[in-house]
Amino acid sequence: MFRNCTSPSTSLRVAPERYVDAGDYGIRAQRNLESIERHLQALGQRCLSAGQSLDIRVLDIDLAGRHEWWRPGAYDVRIMRGITWPRMDLQYTWKDENGRLLAERRERVSDIDYLSRSAFVRFDSDPLVYDKAMLKEWFDGRLCPKVG
Repeated sequence: MFRNCTSPSTSLRVAPERYVDAGDYGIRAQRNLESIERHLQALGQRCLSAGQSLDIRVLDIDLAGRHEWWRPGAYDVRIMRGITWPRMDLQYTWKDENGRLLAERRERVSDIDYLSRSAFVRFDSDPLVYDKAMLKEWFDGRLCPKVG
């Protein structure tokens, strides 16, 4: 876990061996967790006010799609279907610059309609594009200041 006043601290390794699906085991799962961690940091830097702190713990991950190992030539490909939407169980503590608690919650974030996202998302080359889009939408709705 790490801390930075203007970006979220994220503990992705609460119990990754128990995650439903963080990707294949080993180095690929490690890369996925690190990529999600960097994504949450970037969201925090964009949305949090100076001095605020946010501690996010990822309790479970089920990435969008599934590896269908029986398909010829699809060893390293995640097949996206309507029944394989992304979801994450998160717990977070958000504090202002004086250390006062702004919010503390545990939530299940999911995107059951992930396949209907715009072409900008569908044709992104990031292997976690649907998972990151889901997190951005959740983050914007919960933690980014409302304009207007």
